[in-house]
Amino acid sequence: MEDNKHILWFALLVVVALSSYGLYSETRKELDTAKEQIARLSGESEETIVSQQEAIDSKEEELEKTKESERLLQEALDSFQGSVSASDTSAAGNIINRYAPSVVRLVCVENTQTEDLQQGSGMLFEGDVFGDGSPYYVQTNLHVIETNEEGFSQCVIAVYPDPDNSEDYIVYKSKGHALFRKGVDLAYLKPLEVDGNKKAGLLSDLSLYALKDSTVPICSSVSIGNHISVLGYPGIGGESLTVTDGIVSGFEFRSGERYVKTSAKIDQGNSGGIAIMDSGCIVGIPTYVKTQIESLGRILDLKNL
Repeated sequence: MEDNKHILWFALLVVVALSSYGLYSETRKELDTAKEQIARLSGESEETIVSQQEAIDSKEEELEKTKESERLLQEALDSFQGSVSASDTSAAGNIINRYAPSVVRLVCVENTQTEDLQQGSGMLFEGDVFGDGSPYYVQTNLHVIETNEEGFSQCVIAVYPDPDNSEDYIVYKSKGHALFRKGVDLAYLKPLEVDGNKKAGLLSDLSLYALKDSTVPICSSVSIGNHISVLGYPGIGGESLTVTDGIVSGFEFRSGERYVKTSAKIDQGNSGGIAIMDSGCIVGIPTYVKTQIESLGRILDLKNL
């Protein structure tokens, strides 16, 4: 009987011990799990802090770059503002200023019945293209001066000694024209003196503004991507000389003549003016071409005539 009691107590101790061990094991597992979570959370916090610091450093770098960009932009704007003036002394400005007084404004009869007028541009040259000893002529597009009557043309020619001053000009007239060659959109006008007009100029005055056709440089080559400037008197805002610029975009042939395509804006009134490269050579004559396909301007290539 006594032995049975000892066995019972031993069994009870084993059960308690096993229970305690099981409880300890579960608690231990929970503690280990908690430690792992704490360690993971601690690591994540450190990574978050590092990540946030890196983001702050990156923002500071971007801010410094932005400040530097703004400074450079402001310097560029200040430089540009100083260079855009009536007395532009840059290389490109000098070239434009050299040609500008020779670009004339044309107002011509478009329809003899209705007396409608059209505006265009032209270039004043010194030379005798008429073969009668006339010292000066104006080169322009034929479509600028032609009317509903074949062979008839009549225009007023305005010369601007100071292209920056639209109120300062002298006027001439022309009657009739000479063709460069039949089928080519190119014609010549002979400036004539006007009577009874306070803005009338003398033929001798034109020596101050005319280009010598024997010395004018025509571009020997024109390539896609070349930068060009177009000078003329557009239909809108054409009371003063307007300069637009762009690049050579390609080439095309019309009626057997080569035209330079350009991204520079060419308005209807620009027709007959001049297109020049940065080197100072003349590319050709800006020619307004109506098209519904594209908005590229056209320049009649003088080198290939």
